[in-house]
Amino acid sequence: MMKKQIDTALKLRRWVTIGHHIPGRVRLKYKLGVLAHLAAFNRKDIEQALQEFPAFKQYKINNATGSLLIEYDANIVQPSLIEALFAESDQDAEQACYALAACLER
Repeated sequence: MMKKQIDTALKLRRWVTIGHHIPGRVRLKYKLGVLAHLAAFNRKDIEQALQEFPAFKQYKINNATGSLLIEYDANIVQPSLIEALFAESDQDAEQACYALAACLER
């Protein structure tokens, strides 16, 4: 099941850039096109999935600015993995996504 989530994350990352990032807090800027992709997902399912991972503390979506603020535990998730997930290189992003998944499964 994690493979499907990783594939989805890798597809969606193309619609997202890092606006600001400090360890434990990242602001992602998203393009409006991502909303069409996210329409296929149930928001409650996403929220429930995030609650299962202690690394995610909270998140806030701001549709007016097209941003998503995520607070995470930098002791569980290496900040460099967040940066790599949104790198230009698809290979770097895929490796980071698998590493993030491994961190979250602990």
